Amino acid sequence: MSESADAFPNSDQLFQQAFADPDPVPALLKLLNEHPIYKSVRDLVFVYFDEIERNPSRGQALASSLVRLGKSPDAPTYNSSTLSEALWVELRDAHFKLPRDEEVTEYGPKNTYLLDSLLSGLSLQHNLASGGDQLASIDDGLDAPKNGSEESEVLVVGACIQLLMSGSILLAEDVGTYRKTAEEVAKKLKDQKAGGVVNDPHAIKVLEVWF
Repeated sequence: MSESADAFPNSDQLFQQAFADPDPVPALLKLLNEHPIYKSVRDLVFVYFDEIERNPSRGQALASSLVRLGKSPDAPTYNSSTLSEALWVELRDAHFKLPRDEEVTEYGPKNTYLLDSLLSGLSLQHNLASGGDQLASIDDGLDAPKNGSEESEVLVVGACIQLLMSGSILLAEDVGTYRKTAEEVAKKLKDQKAGGVVNDPHAIKVLEVWF
């Protein structure tokens, strides 16, 4: 998935090696302090996404590592921004925007939109980042066209993934027009089920967690 030109020689490979550690934080901190330029943060985020794409089961652990990384007193700063703030900006600007080598549109575990939904859900859950593209994708699922298309099914399931991970974000005042009550969300998802938008049995299980 990575689209970055190296911030420093072999940055992608070195970040990959760091993320492979049982605790990636010390190795990531070392790399960032050795190369304290903003583009290093961007490369780190791209590799973080790549690692979760390779092994989604590591998502929670790697997201937790980013939280600890950003809060570390040993982390570099970038002009007036802390590392945590720099990570927020880079994650927010990458969710649902990065091009992929092979777009997969049909419903299934290789679906790139569902991967984006997982990545976004992790950011929302761990308070790593939130932005309009993430919140809009939830709305897209709640209001997906009831036309029986695979695209609508994927939009609904993608919204469910994010909502299951951090649905409470929609209750916050600072999300503006995206704000909704749990009852409003449940009603919209019930309407999607009643409208036959979701048909895959695994997708239906994800949807029914809300009821």
